[in-house]
Amino acid sequence: MSKLQPIDVPKEKLQQIRMDTLRKVQREKRTKKRILPVAIVALFCVSILFSIRVSPTFASYVAKIPGFYALVSSVRSDAGIKDIVDNQYYQDVNVTESKNGLSLTLQGVIADRSGFVLFYDADALFDMSKLYLNDVQLFQGDDEIPGPSSFTSHADNQEHISSLIEFSFAEPIVYTSNDFTAVFHFEDVDKGNIAIRIPFTLQNEIAQEKVIAVNRTVDIDGQKFTITQIRRSPLKTAIDIEIEEANTMQILAFDDITITTDSGERRGSFINGGATDGAIRDGKITLNVQSNYFHETDSLTINIGAVQAVPKGEDFIEVDFDKKEVLSKPDYFDWDISVEQQGVSVAVTKGENGGNLLWLSNAVKEDGTPLEFTGSKISRDGQYVTETTKFQDYDGKAKIYFNYYFNPIGENIELNIPLQ
Repeated sequence: MSKLQPIDVPKEKLQQIRMDTLRKVQREKRTKKRILPVAIVALFCVSILFSIRVSPTFASYVAKIPGFYALVSSVRSDAGIKDIVDNQYYQDVNVTESKNGLSLTLQGVIADRSGFVLFYDADALFDMSKLYLNDVQLFQGDDEIPGPSSFTSHADNQEHISSLIEFSFAEPIVYTSNDFTAVFHFEDVDKGNIAIRIPFTLQNEIAQEKVIAVNRTVDIDGQKFTITQIRRSPLKTAIDIEIEEANTMQILAFDDITITTDSGERRGSFINGGATDGAIRDGKITLNVQSNYFHETDSLTINIGAVQAVPKGEDFIEVDFDKKEVLSKPDYFDWDISVEQQGVSVAVTKGENGGNLLWLSNAVKEDGTPLEFTGSKISRDGQYVTETTKFQDYDGKAKIYFNYYFNPIGENIELNIPLQ
């Protein structure tokens, strides 16, 4: 087989075309749709995306072309998105709106009952290094859908933005209308707030969620949890779990979750987060893995690499923010803790805690009300990984719960789930 030759992508010409088009939009002061007919654009997109499956080198070049980077990256990192493209469930939109020198194109959408993904591009007549995306609102008709689960804020001398917005729903959304509006809220240091509205209509029929009743209880030395059901949709496969209230240990995490079909098709966790829904201390949690919705199978095998747990009542540290001191910690918790102004830092010896963070984002005040998490920072040196967690202004005592601690009570759990 001959070696694939590099493709010369004329980046300068593409950038010039984008700028010329944007200036024309600004002069005419009205919205323009893309010049190419949607059918031609869709055919071009699909043909290129199909080639990505057999040519990673070609994909690396295509990813540099404006309008393709976000979708190509998703196809390469998420097998479920690849299936969506293969099965023509991805919907092209290709609608452009502009305001205050900023042009935004909603390239396409993936919508099902578990979530929404919006793929978009942006160009500007000004320096974009000071442009940030603060928020994205999504409306179904007149009703606003709860905010996005993830998006990327942009800066650092970008000439062009190609990215995506993800909305993930813990409970399946009801589609009362096919008409939607996405409102992107940008903040520019010099130009202030820029809000761009893009209306669009879903053309494809929304895929029905496939729900599989499981009701399989797992007992690990008296610590029990029940997998109640598996919910399969194009964007994700959701595993619903209920944890036994009578357990003497607090289950903190389920590691390395995968689902395998009877043909050997294996799907694991998402690379960029979105792995769980719900609060595990409330007794219910949903574990999300990459979708295998479009694969027919007679059975599914759930694999759990490990279950992490600690004794109940020993899953937190207690601090006094006023005196900046640690009041209590579990006996097994050997790492150094320091209390700073509205923050707590823990220095974990490298290689310990299974190489994972503690995730100290959940905290309650002395009166039992939540203490708001405001952000975290990770720093590393030759010996320690230091996790610093910040909270809202508060001068009292607080319990700060850790959401991961490496103490496996069960490993390599395998459950075969027949579907017929």
